Amino acid sequence: MRTADLIELLACDVRATPPGVVNRRLLAALIAGGAVTLAIVALGLHCQPLLVAAQQPWFWMKAAYTGLLTLAGAVLVKRLSVPGARAGAAPRLAALVILAMLALGAGQILSATPGARLALWLGHTWKVCSPLILLLALPIYAGLVAAIRRLAPTRPALAGTAAGFTAGTLAATLYGLHCPEQAPAFVATWYTLGIAAATALGAITGRRLLRW
Repeated sequence: MRTADLIELLACDVRATPPGVVNRRLLAALIAGGAVTLAIVALGLHCQPLLVAAQQPWFWMKAAYTGLLTLAGAVLVKRLSVPGARAGAAPRLAALVILAMLALGAGQILSATPGARLALWLGHTWKVCSPLILLLALPIYAGLVAAIRRLAPTRPALAGTAAGFTAGTLAATLYGLHCPEQAPAFVATWYTLGIAAATALGAITGRRLLRW
């Protein structure tokens, strides 16, 4: 069969994508992957006393940071899952949120006494925080990859990067239900490193997993 005939045959078989199918598939992937991660946090790591934690500003500081990044990541994943769409403002929003948290953390370190700075930065769980966020991101990333493969990403590496970032930010949000750390300096460093690791995983594997 000639190339032109093959193209014509494929064009004749094009089916319109039902409205909202992209949103539904990606939302279902986030819910399914997030449910698995939440179960791991609740049953394996155990949540801190949430009624007590929710009364503290630091709890909402962490939730706002990772929640805003998750929102930006979800928008970016949606745009990169279909042909022809640009990334839009989502990467800039994510960058601004990260810079704001880094500035907040740096301000806390600079305003603290020299003897307290290391404790604020490392907290009690710095060795496990970032690796746990990466591990908790895996179910969410797997769900997103499965959903994106059923769509039409034309830039698989970028789509994988966005999926890894979104998985990492949602995992960090759910991990916050367990994590007792309170310092912005800790969150700015170790939460962000865990998200960065998940993003790198998506960048490395997305090129192959999301290829047509």
